[in-house]
Amino acid sequence: MKVLITGATGFIGQSVLARINPADEVTIISRKPFYGLPNNVSVIESDLNPSQDLFERLKEVQPDLCLHLAWEGLPDYGFDISLRNVNQASRFWQHLVEECGCSKIIATGSCWEYGKSFGACQEEDKTLINSNFSWAKHSLADFGEMLSRKYNISFIWARIFYAYGPGQRAGSLIPLIAEALRKNEQPMVKTPHNANDFIHVDDIANALVLMAQKRIPGGIYNLGSGQAVEVWKVCEYIEKAMGRDAVNSRRLRELEAQPTVNFWADGTKINQAIGWKTLIDLEEGIRQFVSTLEIKS
Repeated sequence: MKVLITGATGFIGQSVLARINPADEVTIISRKPFYGLPNNVSVIESDLNPSQDLFERLKEVQPDLCLHLAWEGLPDYGFDISLRNVNQASRFWQHLVEECGCSKIIATGSCWEYGKSFGACQEEDKTLINSNFSWAKHSLADFGEMLSRKYNISFIWARIFYAYGPGQRAGSLIPLIAEALRKNEQPMVKTPHNANDFIHVDDIANALVLMAQKRIPGGIYNLGSGQAVEVWKVCEYIEKAMGRDAVNSRRLRELEAQPTVNFWADGTKINQAIGWKTLIDLEEGIRQFVSTLEIKS
């Protein structure tokens, strides 16, 4: 296949790129030079702002498949950046389909689209859009579905739950707790009994690559572990991985703050479609993550 990847230099994108079939002809779009790539990977140095130069380059590539992993501006979830991402991606996809012959688009959504606080999330659940970011993601999912109906292409929307792993943004929950513990400080956690569905970045990448390789029905697919883990338990896993007594996690567990979030992915649909399930449980994934850190005694 001729595969086009956006966001290949990002947190999830790097893991996906490492798993792409070496027999595929891969093109990535990057705003900065990218060195040390395999021979089957070429680079278009550009952002995703619609431009004549970018669109002409894409017509030369003629990708069969686009893995759209890019999202500009994180951790800014505001109105302006959300709208910019919608405008860029929708025009980008339209050009790929109408002018470049792209017949399959796989893009990444978010569990935040559900707007749900408790319980299992299924793909057919009604969404509750309560933020600029969730509106932007949901709008792109609708646009992709419209393209699939109009042009008879395959459009797959992967709703990712709480991704973690090496290369994760420093301001995310697991890196924040790990950094506090590394400094021998008590993690500042206001909601220790909140529970999230954490999924390792390598499991996400494996799912996306399988969806690229296999013929599966278009639509929405959850990417999560299928279980929610409380924040205090995450802290305990990190302390254990650091070889320390779980004193900080016990303090968090004893706090009487009421949980406001405890939801998880129902992974039945993707398991039936491609036989995918997560392989890295949270405790092991955190152990791997901690092994990359410089720990202070």
